[in-house]
Amino acid sequence: MKQALPVVLKYLAVVAISCFLAFVISQNIASAQVTVPANVNNMGSNASPGAYKVESSSDTWRDAARSRQVPVKLYVPMPAPANSGHTKFPVILFSHGLGGSREGGKQWAAQWASHGFIVVAMQHIGSDEGLWKGASPRDIATKMKAGMTLSNLSLRVGDVGFVIDEVIRRSASGDTAFANADPRRIGMSGHSFGGQTTLAVTGQKSPMLGGQAGLDLRISAAIAFSPNARDKNNLARQFGEITLPFFSVTGSMDGSILNDDTKFEDRRLPYENMPAGQKYLAVFDGGDHMVFGGHALGARRPETARDKRIQLDVMAGTLAFWNATLMKDASARSWLDDGGYKATLGSQDIFERK
Repeated sequence: MKQALPVVLKYLAVVAISCFLAFVISQNIASAQVTVPANVNNMGSNASPGAYKVESSSDTWRDAARSRQVPVKLYVPMPAPANSGHTKFPVILFSHGLGGSREGGKQWAAQWASHGFIVVAMQHIGSDEGLWKGASPRDIATKMKAGMTLSNLSLRVGDVGFVIDEVIRRSASGDTAFANADPRRIGMSGHSFGGQTTLAVTGQKSPMLGGQAGLDLRISAAIAFSPNARDKNNLARQFGEITLPFFSVTGSMDGSILNDDTKFEDRRLPYENMPAGQKYLAVFDGGDHMVFGGHALGARRPETARDKRIQLDVMAGTLAFWNATLMKDASARSWLDDGGYKATLGSQDIFERK
């Protein structure tokens, strides 16, 4: 028993620093909101809730072709008045990290939806919370690592394609949630394993194999939180054909999870090896893996003032990116490209574009 206790504590510590155990303690996004820093310029409203009331709901969609269930959580902005000029909303997909669920990314999703985007948060069975729920603490790390497989990545890629199909079908059929959706403007996003999923469906190639089976040309722009180049071979080949607008978000403490030897510098590699053209990278000083999951930290570790500031800066930058790419908002693009966003960040934060 004396030997078992340190083992349990070790695994609990791993859980505490890892958003791979990204189950979300149900909390309202308002509990994480703080005053927007005074140095935020004319795009500072990007860090605040938007004008739209957001209705959220959960559902499970069935992919008959694959005999597979895809649980989803929808964040739907309530339509503006007819004379507002905003009658159709772009759609953003979100993919959770290893061990997560459709509750992942709720902070980002609620923010984006309040500014006029429909968000569909997917749950990927096989690499979701089912990996660890009910497991003893000593087995959690092993079970989690067993879920990080190419076969699960393939299932995730299939989930993305299916959900896009469903968005298009439901929009055409007048489904209530998608009656005001514009399926011609689709964004893709995800955290950690969801970031890998995002890379896979936007053009990442295998470093060894030919072709790119995961590429989905219906996606117009993408954001990856805590992306990674797990295989360091042929990086130019892996990421050299990601030509759509892409925003990579990471932090200086966003390194190894479950002892996988990842360094935070590895999370820069996808951006560094993508071709120039509407590519952005934000590296937040002190940002760890968990803070980019888009959910309340809850009991997993104390939330700090720095966490809250990072979350605000992430919301401001990512919303500007979606506005620039999916809404074709010239002022948002100028704010990103001409130094406005960078000027709002901390002196040790990094924001690059190419």
